[in-house]
Parts: sequence; C-alpha cells; structure tokens
Amino acid sequence: MFAPRSAQADAQPFSLSQYVSSTSTTVCNTNPVITTYHGTVVLNIPITALMAGHEAEIRAAAAQGLSPHDSGNNDNPDITLTVSVPEGVTLGTSPAKSTSSMIAYTSFSPGAERTQVTANIQLRDLNWQQLLDIYDAEKADPDQHTIKVQVPYAVGTTDPAEATQLASEQVTVTGTFNFFASATAPAQVFNFDTKTLALAQSPTDCFASAPTRTTRWVDEEDGHDLQPPKTGPNFFQAAGIPDYEFSTQELSADGLTGIYKYKKVFGSLPVNGDDPTIDTDFRVGLEGNTPTQTEKIYAESKDSLLTIENVVHLNDLRGGRIAKLLEKYDEAPNAFDDIALKNAHLGFTTQITLPAQLKFSDPSAISVTGLPQGFSAKTVAVNGQTATVTVDFDNPDQITTIAALKDAMSALHGDAVITIQKIAFTESATADTDYQIDHLTQGVISVDVEKQLGVIVRPGTPSPACPPTMDDYDTVVLAEPRPVVGTVFDPPSPACPPTDTPYSAGWTLPMTGPSAGWDEAPLMKHPLKYTTSEAHPDVTRFSFKPGPTPTPTTVTPSVPPTPATQLAKTGALTGDMLVLAAVTGTIGATAMRRKRS
Repeated sequence: MFAPRSAQADAQPFSLSQYVSSTSTTVCNTNPVITTYHGTVVLNIPITALMAGHEAEIRAAAAQGLSPHDSGNNDNPDITLTVSVPEGVTLGTSPAKSTSSMIAYTSFSPGAERTQVTANIQLRDLNWQQLLDIYDAEKADPDQHTIKVQVPYAVGTTDPAEATQLASEQVTVTGTFNFFASATAPAQVFNFDTKTLALAQSPTDCFASAPTRTTRWVDEEDGHDLQPPKTGPNFFQAAGIPDYEFSTQELSADGLTGIYKYKKVFGSLPVNGDDPTIDTDFRVGLEGNTPTQTEKIYAESKDSLLTIENVVHLNDLRGGRIAKLLEKYDEAPNAFDDIALKNAHLGFTTQITLPAQLKFSDPSAISVTGLPQGFSAKTVAVNGQTATVTVDFDNPDQITTIAALKDAMSALHGDAVITIQKIAFTESATADTDYQIDHLTQGVISVDVEKQLGVIVRPGTPSPACPPTMDDYDTVVLAEPRPVVGTVFDPPSPACPPTDTPYSAGWTLPMTGPSAGWDEAPLMKHPLKYTTSEAHPDVTRFSFKPGPTPTPTTVTPSVPPTPATQLAKTGALTGDMLVLAAVTGTIGATAMRRKRS
C-alpha cells in the first residue's frame, strides 16, 4: 500500500460522503437461531469531481510537461478508498469498475486485522497534459465517468445481546488523493472526509419468535445438576466442571432440552476416610523381664523400670478402602491406565504418651524391628511425655501407578515391633494411684492422583463453501459470514443456497470428549488419603507396692480399686492404653483385659 512521502497537504477535504451509500438485510436461521447481517458499501465517484479541487495543480504540472509516473513503474496509487468494519465482520470480494478513461486499474489490499479493505486506484501511464485533456472532456458529463467500488460484508451471531450490539455498530469509509506533480516529486496527500454507515439498517429480531430451549449439565450416575440449568433461544455449550469429565449428551424428544452428562474423573476410587482394621498387641515387662501380655504385673517399688512393646500387624494396614481399591484394580486394570500417582506415603505412625508421673528415663532406648524390606522408621523421637515412631516407604518416587502401589503394599506382612525401655516413675508418683499410658496407632496411605483429560476430536460440520458467481466483474458476490459455533444438539449446517440469495451464517459442531467445555485439556488432581485405626484397644492396670507400714491393730476391709477409664478415640488415632492403677493391700497387682467392641 502507498506510503506518503511528504506532509499532508492542507486543503479542503473532498466530500466523499455524498458518493457513498449502502444496503443491508437481515437473514434469520431457526435451528439454531442465528441472526446474520448482510450489507454492501457502494462508492460511485465521478473522477472529475474528485480531482476538481486540484485542477490548478494539475494544469501547472501539465504546463511544465510533467508526468505523475515513470513509464512502466506505476507502483504508488493515486487514489485510495478504504472501508472499515467492526471486529468479527467478514469482508467479501470487492468488485471495482471504472467508466473513466483516466483510470488504468484498481487493486485491493486487506488490512492487517482483516477488518478493512483498501481500493488502490491507478491513473493511466500518461503525462499530465494527456490526463488533463481527458479530464476536460469528461467534465461535460461527470456521472458517466466514474469509479465504482462495492464492498460486501456479513456477520452472524447466535447471541441475542450480540445481535443487538452489532446492529448498533458502524461501517466507515474514507480515502485519499495522492498528487504526484512529477515522477520524482514527493506526493501531496489530500484526505477525504469520513462517511459512517449503519452496519444493519432496520434489523430484524430473529430471536423474538424462537422457542425456549433448556440446557442442563448433570452427573450421569444420579442425574443431579452440576450447575444450574440455563434457558434461551439456543442451547448452551458444554462446560468444564472440576473433578468431572464429559461423557455423553442427550436431546429430549421435543428437541427443547439438551442434557450434557458427566462422570467423576476419579469415581472408581473409594472416597477418603478411616477404617478400624488395625489390631495391635501391647506387651509389658518389669525389671528387664521379657514383655508379655499378662493379666497381672507386680512392681516391687517406685524404682522399678517398665518395658513396653507395641506389636503392629502389618497385614492390617492393607485393609479397608485400600483393599477395595486394589480389588477394583484386579478386576479391571485397564481402567487405571491413565491415572498417575505422585508424592506417595505408605506406612504407619505410633504415639505413646506418658502421664506426668512417668518419664522416658533414656530417650534413646527406643527401637523398631520387623520392618519389611523397602520400609524404614523415618521418625523415632521423644518430645516431652510423647514418643513418636513413623514408618514410611523408602522410595515413594517409584509409586507412579496403581500397579506400583499394589507391589509396595504386598510387602506389608508380618509384625513390626516398637520397643521402649527404661520407663520410670517420677518423684510425683505415689503408690495406690491409677496412672494411664495413651497408645495411639494409625496406618496412612496417601498419594496425589492425577489424570490428564484427553480430547476425542469429532470434526465439526464445516460452513458451506459457497462458489463465487461467474457473472460480470461488477456483480457483487455476497460475503460469507464466519461460521458460528453450534452445539452437539444442533442439526448439520445446510447446503449453499443460490448465490444471489443472502444466507445465514453456517455453524460448526464443537469437538467432544472428556475435556469438552475446557479451553485446554486439563490435568485433574485428587489427594487420596486412606487411614486405618485400631478396632479393639487394650487396657492394662499397673501399681507398685507402698513402703513398709505399721501392723494395723484392727482389720479394715479393703477398698475396691477405682476402675480406669479407657481413652476415647482422638481424631483418627485410637489405640492401646497402659493404665497404672492402685490395687488394695500391701502388694500391687495389675489385671490386663482386652476390650472388644
């Protein structure tokens, strides 16, 4: 396109507006409802009227024997006419016809955004005197010597609000006369005035008589709405819904209700939660004796040292929800092929908390034995009155699939034994008093589950590529509007009508697949966490002998011991409890019993 080589000339702009007009029409499609505006901008300009304001400059150049162009090198346009339309409007093929002997040819160049087109009009390769002679001859009948440019445009929409907004938009027309006194002189650029035209004249409301259509987005399992239904003249698009993937669609018999059906991305996985499947053994020993599950334990004095063992049956960690998940995997392993795992944790945590009257006299006297290969104690620590042992899988990065999780779980068998020695009484401990050790154990299997939703591409039905007319060059071929996006409930786009009939914008059916409704196929994530807790806590009572007392002069009936109260479950952790309780008489005794729910 021509680029001016000098400052613009200060002259009265040519009144282009009086030579510009337009026609427009509205076309309605009923299913889906589409409003399409067709229009044509017509510029029919007498060349002598355009150049009349510059007649003096032309005569001066002619008197000097000058030419506007080098012979055979006429690249810069002498006249430009530019039509601009709003964004989204399609410009069609623009015919141009000249009845003036001054015009050589017209070429067209689109704008960068395809929202404007410029007609570049070239004068014949003659000198100014020859052009002036033609000019003087054509002044006698200017309306018979014109340049006529026609610019068709079209735009369609399925949205009533956008249709209203488009009808208020404008088309603008302007231009320039680029006067080259000689082939070497810079151009004097004379701007024309600007003409504005309504994009749609007397538009028709295509949506006024449209039936009401209802769109729903539902869970295919139970049919509940995943978001509120919407109504309108057309169906709405599929929606991207967190934690769901598109499955299928259904159209009602009357064609007025469209239902998008979705399924849970991780619907095959059991929901997070706790299962009371752990059954541990709690053993106690005194004065270095091997810990046992015994009904009576005697402590000779306040200086006695206690040893406890917590035995975790590792097979119990494989129960509950994780067992159900692995059963589903065994039944249909291919259903889990597109599920990836990250940040896996697989093991258990035990916490043993002493009352204020007991203490860990040697915090290093804690050991963990019996762990299977691939598992180790990540935490073995004493913090005040609480000892914590955490066991986890050594190579969590290896657990990237359900199959790898199953392999890691299969190693959980046998017994893991947590031993704590040298538990001692504090100075505040007294004989014939109940004390209680809280024991809490919980199995944990946690992992981040990911699934990349794919797209099953079903190509949309293309808008018909209507053939151009082969009539006279000045015949206007209607612009083909850009196709609008339809829905899966719409019928196919129709075939082309006759070329002289305005037609509705075509529509394309969208792609469908698991990620329908998302701009890009999303990566779905889900934090999976299954815990297991103790089902049947143990209760143990323990006491130590009081010091020597005087022989009583009378016999006093003994007072029954106060029963210890079992700890309630705290959070998800439950467990065994060692209760240190006073027993009547001069000899302390303890009774161990297992409580079953």
